[in-house]
This record gives sequence, structure tokens and C-alpha cells, in this order.
Amino acid sequence: QVYRVHWLRAKALQDRWKEEMTLVQLEMDWTCNYFSWRATQWGDRMRESLEKRLPGHACYSGRQSQMYSLLAQDAQAAFEDLQSVSIETGDE
Repeated sequence: QVYRVHWLRAKALQDRWKEEMTLVQLEMDWTCNYFSWRATQWGDRMRESLEKRLPGHACYSGRQSQMYSLLAQDAQAAFEDLQSVSIETGDE
């Protein structure tokens, strides 16, 4: 009886960790997608500003677009490193 309770607790703990890993991986994807979406949004604003001949607005929008693009690239690189580590240690 004691072994069964211990096994059930261990199984519940394992299930929680699997769920947490799934959620973290999804959050990593959402973060990268958000940064990419913001970069696209600021890029569109930059093009609109250029069409309206507003160089200051276009410059600011361009910098914001570049910042979010770099954030997306950095996050993707960092998350790829983490996913390779979690795959090596997690699925044993």
C-alpha cells in the first residue's frame, strides 16, 4: 500500500513537470511570435510615415522595428539553446 501511494505521488509530480515543460515551451514560442509581430507592426508604421513624408516618425518607427527584430532573434537563439538542453535532460 505504501509503495502504491509513493508511486502515485511520483507519477503526479512527473505529470506536473511535463505540463510545466509544455507550458514553458509554448510561452517561449509566444514570446518570439510577439516580438516578430511588434517588429512587423512598427515596420508598417515606418512605411506609412515615409509615405506621409514624416522623417522623424519614420526614424523612430524604424528603430522600434529593429529593436523588436533583434529581441525576436535573441529570444529565438536563447530558447533554442534551452530547448536542446531540456531535450537532453528531460526525456529519459
